[in-house]
Amino acid sequence: MLLEAALLNSGSLAGQEPDTLAVQPPDSLAGQLTDTAAVPDTLPVLSFPIFPDPASRIGGVAAEWELPDLLMTGALTFAGLLEFTPFLDPVRAGFLEGPQYSIFAGRGPASFRFNQDGYEIAPLLGGALDQRLISLVEQEGIRLIAEPGGYRAYARSYRNLRREPYSRIEAGTGDRRSNLLRAFISSSIATAFVGFGFDRTDTRGNSEETGESARNVLWANLSHPLPLGLWGQLEFRGTTTDREEFVNPSRTDWILRLRRPFEKGWHADLTAGQATVQLDTLAQASDTIPKLEATARQMALRGAKTADNWQAYVSARWWDGPDVPPFETEAAFELDAGPASFYVAGHYAYWQEFNTGGVYASLYFDLPLGLRFLGEGEIGDRGLFGQSGVGLLDAPGATPRIRMAYDRGALGLELKVWSWRIGVRGGEVRTEPSLGLGAPVDSTVSVAGGRVNTGEAWASGPLFKLFGGTAVIGGRYWRRDSGPFLYWPVEQWRVEGMYRVLALADQLEVLLTGLGGVRGSMFVIDQEFTPATVVATGDLNWWRVEAVVRIKDFHLWYNYEFYDSSGIRGEIPGRDLPRGRYHFGVKWVFWN
Repeated sequence: MLLEAALLNSGSLAGQEPDTLAVQPPDSLAGQLTDTAAVPDTLPVLSFPIFPDPASRIGGVAAEWELPDLLMTGALTFAGLLEFTPFLDPVRAGFLEGPQYSIFAGRGPASFRFNQDGYEIAPLLGGALDQRLISLVEQEGIRLIAEPGGYRAYARSYRNLRREPYSRIEAGTGDRRSNLLRAFISSSIATAFVGFGFDRTDTRGNSEETGESARNVLWANLSHPLPLGLWGQLEFRGTTTDREEFVNPSRTDWILRLRRPFEKGWHADLTAGQATVQLDTLAQASDTIPKLEATARQMALRGAKTADNWQAYVSARWWDGPDVPPFETEAAFELDAGPASFYVAGHYAYWQEFNTGGVYASLYFDLPLGLRFLGEGEIGDRGLFGQSGVGLLDAPGATPRIRMAYDRGALGLELKVWSWRIGVRGGEVRTEPSLGLGAPVDSTVSVAGGRVNTGEAWASGPLFKLFGGTAVIGGRYWRRDSGPFLYWPVEQWRVEGMYRVLALADQLEVLLTGLGGVRGSMFVIDQEFTPATVVATGDLNWWRVEAVVRIKDFHLWYNYEFYDSSGIRGEIPGRDLPRGRYHFGVKWVFWN
């Protein structure tokens, strides 16, 4: 039995630590995060303040990427960043030529959501969020947090703490005739901060099957201090796509934030914004083929309290638009009490047709002899953003909204011996029904779902030291009962190795990673949508290697991915996976 690798206590790769380990910010950023704590009146906040995420400790954080982590990877999209993070279990649907989705096994599109610093980026047309539309160019940090029914990414845009001109350019190319160009600049003008970002990826792909594709993202941001200790921020996000063989979404978001940190760890935040999404019914849309369009507005009030060993979070969000809940509210609480770490989060939404709600809780307790007890569970139900796929539930032929119910429980033990961690966990999962991704990817087809047993085991630890660097190796194995589930691999294993060296007073950094595994057969929607048919894939063997060298503020990166996809159906129904794919490029940071 092979088990998956974890990267132990690696400051620059905290995003790849398992959910059973505490995730700490890199040392280089520790001093920059102090504005989330109590802010005395005599110490002004130097830039737009951070609002605390619902979880910051072991209980709810599944993965975390700070700016050094994002620079030390060649991921082209957020989907690529999420897919290759150890100890997560996302199922990828899509690749660079078309939409890219990540769902967590068997749990449907509602299992993943994306929050951009208080603003919900919801898939207004189609059930799952196209993660290729999420740019990495302006991100300063992303944290993946467990919530009822799945996970949510909490991202924040770059904040200029040094008050000096900062710029960055990224360029790359590679297989399938793909190209990457990113440019970013941030500076202060008097008491204001401004930022601009551009992100373009394009590929000619395999012209016989997938055709050409291009995506452009334009981002702009203005932050300014206001009276009474308030900060205001205006943000623009615009995305356009041009695909030969897939639908072409375009999206525009306007976001306004008002934020105020108080003494003794209190925080208040108001976020409002509007999103407009257009979607061609066909890639070759014309005047005779109308475009689908949806506009949704939202406003969120949030409050948080941070202390030395506990944190509380609450939010209320109002929506106005098609296929969104008119109102939803969330709350979270975490506590570190000696050997125990406890986290609980709750969610409620009003969907007009029905109400949904859920609770997630986790407990980690350190025992003698290096043992740690692990327990987590959740129960509830959720609606699905943009479920009808047309933005209008009362439109002719629209599918009635489906409410997805779930519950899950798991118990486990982890043993720390020397510098190794070895653990097992088992439990039950229920999802009813099991949803497809939603139109236009695989229609709104669902199967019954049900309750099954699950189990997993993992091990990780350092292997050797060489030239001042450390090599880490490990792996993970999942086993699930089969059942009537979509995107539900019954068996998976992954292995990983990592070598990292930091030298010359931190001016030279080398990071080498390799991972691979086998994902077992799963049910997907057949390419013939009418009538929709569920078919089984074969096993998928895959591996990936990445090398990054940083010399001061200059990064060189290379990655290669291989999918032994012959004989299995593509993850997007009827589309073949790229059997091999490589990319390489540079990232260069400039100050002043």
